Amino acid sequence: MQYNITFSDDAEDDMLSAYIWYEQQKEGLGDEFNNAVKKAASSIQANPLFYSFRMEKIRGCSTKRFPYLLLFFVDGNHIRVISVLHTSKEPKI
Repeated sequence: MQYNITFSDDAEDDMLSAYIWYEQQKEGLGDEFNNAVKKAASSIQANPLFYSFRMEKIRGCSTKRFPYLLLFFVDGNHIRVISVLHTSKEPKI
């Protein structure tokens, strides 16, 4: 099955905040963060049911190198990323 993936406004805001923070730390690091999120999103899109549930109906995929988790749900052939969460801020998830 081919899946479509979209990001909620909240997830987009999460990504922008993280991008800005990483760019302030080192120029280019924000772009590396965005690339890590894109790779995670591609992995989710390729096989969303591979990822385990983090809470009722919500699955999670970790990014490489950065301590972020993409939280998403699957509805038919549609994937909706609802949050790009910094894992040290919410360690229980």
